Amino acid sequence: MFEIGDKVEYGVLGTCEITNIGKPEIKGVDGTFYFLKPLYDDRGIIYCPVHNKVPIRYVMSAKDAEELMILASGCAKDAAMNRRISPRDYETIVKSQDPREIMHLIRHLYNIRNERARQVRRMKSADARMLAEAKKILYQELATATGQELDGLTARMDAALGIGI
Repeated sequence: MFEIGDKVEYGVLGTCEITNIGKPEIKGVDGTFYFLKPLYDDRGIIYCPVHNKVPIRYVMSAKDAEELMILASGCAKDAAMNRRISPRDYETIVKSQDPREIMHLIRHLYNIRNERARQVRRMKSADARMLAEAKKILYQELATATGQELDGLTARMDAALGIGI
């Protein structure tokens, strides 16, 4: 069970802090809930049942985040990071909350964007939306884990993963 003050990844919402654990003051709602405050969003509190089917996990460690950022910096030469992903797998990857797979998806979508730019074409809107969502989820977690500002980390990761733009 998580504790108040823990930083967690919640579904596709992104990085949140647990601000309270208890019963929300909502008529007709029973049970114990985590009160989640998104760290990089002005949304209010999200109530997540303690026994929930939506994935919730601790934010990765600073060491794991640094290793992932090192992997990102060498992604252009890494065949695994440049393998194709089927569009039908995009949503599954994002929902998996696997940071390495999400980073691979971001790299894949940047490769698509770069190829379409060379053809003087725009990226498909569905791909652009998925790229934005995957970046939000991964970059928020990396910023939280390393204590870096989100804007600076975003620029660093975009430069590494978007090689060729």
